[in-house]
Amino acid sequence: MAVQTVTGFLGAHAAASAAHEHRFGFLGHSLAGLFSGALSGAFLQSAAVTVVTGSGTQNPSTTVELAVIHLLTGAVAGGILMFVIGFIKGARSDNSPHG
Repeated sequence: MAVQTVTGFLGAHAAASAAHEHRFGFLGHSLAGLFSGALSGAFLQSAAVTVVTGSGTQNPSTTVELAVIHLLTGAVAGGILMFVIGFIKGARSDNSPHG
């Protein structure tokens, strides 16, 4: 779970640097990444490592594959939550009255 939390932090900051128009501050990106990484570690820990073959039987993963799966799961979760919050903040600011 710690791996996903750290990579969630990194994923949120990577997504923010890729999409400048959806940024909402270093602290916001950090919290979003840490929160989503921790949640992905708590809820997707076993689901993300379950790999099945075309016939439906479980395919055991190696240690390196498991590490990559955990790293990517946390990073993607951090990036997704950063974008969701950025889109919502952008939509709210576009709909606010000007004047």
